[in-house]
Amino acid sequence: MKRALLAATLALATPGCLMGPDYQRPVVPTPAQYRDAPPSQEEATLADLPWWNVFKDPELLSLIGEAVQNNRDLRTAVARVEQARALARIQKAQILPAIGANAAAGYGRGNVSLPTENPQSAALFSIDAQVSWEIDVWGRIRRGTEAAVAEYLASEQGRRAATVSLVGDVAAAYVQLRQLDAQLDVAQRTVKNYQRTLQLYSDRLSGGTGNKLQVSTGKAQVNDAQAVALDTERLIVRQENLLSLLLGRVPGPIGRSKVAPGMHATGPVPAGLPSSLIERRPDVLSVEQSLVAANARIGVAKADFFPRFNLTALAGFASTDLTQLFNGSKSGVWNAGGSVSWLAPILQGDALHGQAEAASAQWEAAKNAYESTVLTAFREVADALADVQRLDGIVQQREEEVANLSDSVGLAVDRFYGGVSSYLEVTTTQNLLFPAELNLTAVRAQRTTAFINLYRALGGGWQLPPPPTPAPVEPKAASPQ
Repeated sequence: MKRALLAATLALATPGCLMGPDYQRPVVPTPAQYRDAPPSQEEATLADLPWWNVFKDPELLSLIGEAVQNNRDLRTAVARVEQARALARIQKAQILPAIGANAAAGYGRGNVSLPTENPQSAALFSIDAQVSWEIDVWGRIRRGTEAAVAEYLASEQGRRAATVSLVGDVAAAYVQLRQLDAQLDVAQRTVKNYQRTLQLYSDRLSGGTGNKLQVSTGKAQVNDAQAVALDTERLIVRQENLLSLLLGRVPGPIGRSKVAPGMHATGPVPAGLPSSLIERRPDVLSVEQSLVAANARIGVAKADFFPRFNLTALAGFASTDLTQLFNGSKSGVWNAGGSVSWLAPILQGDALHGQAEAASAQWEAAKNAYESTVLTAFREVADALADVQRLDGIVQQREEEVANLSDSVGLAVDRFYGGVSSYLEVTTTQNLLFPAELNLTAVRAQRTTAFINLYRALGGGWQLPPPPTPAPVEPKAASPQ
């Protein structure tokens, strides 16, 4: 009898099959090269560089470092990682035996634990330890652990994705702020130029060679440039407030360098192979881990169709006399056995089948989300590459436009002074130059932002900053003899 019980116990303790399918990554159409990428078979990519080696502006580096430390959304992502890690530990612990202890004291009649021929009211004292162990025959616990670990990894990749997004958002917002600074400078310089032209018109009116139409037109030009300057100042304040939020600060001024951010690379930008993007981008990896978890949940749902086996054991002491509680020859108690619990499909068929169908539907949704995320990643890289390649030419054309219009304004003013052209020639060329200069600052910022977007689309920027380099120790001066 004992041998049969031992054989049954070993059979139950031996790991059984895992219900449900093993995970396989879905096949997503993957191009051999990114659209508009220079021909290359190298896996090296811009995203290999940490952000502190990509962004050269010291002020921007400082802002990104502050945001990584203080941004509330990123802190929330970190807290979710810790929560998922704890839940995974809870799930993994279910594969081990559960051990508990119990101490009790009571008084009653006809005590079940100590039956007697003449039941009388009596006290009962007991202390014991219990062991319960579910034998994971069908892999229900292991599949649950697989799902919990995958959800933890998804949250970790989600934290990395949040870091990528934060670094890109701070850099893009900073570039936008610098663009507004440049546009404010253009507007203020234009106000001064228009005021000089207005003074010229006023002097000519006072001298009898001008007219009020010229003066009114000059005043309107000044009004327009001043309005643009004031509106740009308003936008600068709003942009500083946005950056303050990303940095985890209350709204306030943002320090920045006097020169344009040094982020634009010259020459071809390495994008790497599209196949490596799936292994690199944190958002893709996060969604894939959610798919792994959904796949494991199918196994959990299928395992619920089968019975659960538990081994139980108890050992301790029980006595009606507290002083004899630990007298092993009289008060020792123990038992060992097993149990089977089964929600028979005949009685619980709808519920069990519903759980299995829900798990399969969840997997299908996660699969489509994964495929959509991968395709979106390819599109974002292709868009950024197209912007990086083409904005250089646009900037060049805008720069030539501004240079030509600046020459035209100078020639028109000289011709007006010489009396060979009307004020309309001066006004027309000035009105063309002002928006052209504003457009130039905007397209320069777009070029820099395109570089940032490419870095973000390739999955760069999630790395943590390196430890600070210790300051060199200066040698002590020799003491005089």
